[in-house]
Amino acid sequence: MYCVVNRLNRDVLQGFVSLVKELVHRPQENKKCRDELSHNIFLMLQECNKFREHQARELLIELLENQLSKRQEALDEIKEEVGKADYALDEIRQISSIAASDGGMRMQA
Repeated sequence: MYCVVNRLNRDVLQGFVSLVKELVHRPQENKKCRDELSHNIFLMLQECNKFREHQARELLIELLENQLSKRQEALDEIKEEVGKADYALDEIRQISSIAASDGGMRMQA
């Protein structure tokens, strides 16, 4: 595809130069040159439009991969915070069990 677009681009440039020469030397007789240039531009646009489908697919893949990585990072942060909360709750349970057992000993004495 790249070769086709490259060739068409070269043809369009050559056609434009040819059209300018025609306009300078024979301003009334340039229809054929204009038609060829117009046709080459049309073909070039067709080739470029074929690429849009692929480009859109690649853009969508990149967008979804970015969303996935952001969600993965958010999930990792949530897991880290849950781990911290679990640790804090375990500490609180240990302190309350020590306090409860310590309070029970005071009652017995």
